[in-house]
Amino acid sequence: MPEPLLFLPSTEYIALVMFNLLGLLSFLSPPILAFFAWKKFLESPNPQGMPQWKSIVDWVALLSVSALFVVCVIAFLTIPCDVDLYGWACVAKWRSFSGHVARITPFFVLLAATGRKGTRILSILWILAINLDCLMVDMMA
Repeated sequence: MPEPLLFLPSTEYIALVMFNLLGLLSFLSPPILAFFAWKKFLESPNPQGMPQWKSIVDWVALLSVSALFVVCVIAFLTIPCDVDLYGWACVAKWRSFSGHVARITPFFVLLAATGRKGTRILSILWILAINLDCLMVDMMA
């Protein structure tokens, strides 16, 4: 007969584990969402009779989300944030960058909503995941 469980996790422990899992998923999800958004975009046939401006808007929508992702990755790699070495200025720099990303997120969501059918939801989720990543790095700084 198995022994009774002596360790019952507290609600604080469960909340901490859930927060850590959410953080891990949010850090891993932007590249995965990017892969599937680009895969769906490149696999979808260009419909006959579609105006040229719509095709341009589709490309601009996906390229702009990709550019936002690249800018955030570059910012993550180039803004050093070690308070002991660089002081509190690094925290202020990241907080400012994160604020800019949060302010432009609605524009990118609207732009992604105008994208090609099949990539709209992935692009919007990708933008939200990028925003969550920036906010999480800001909270860790």
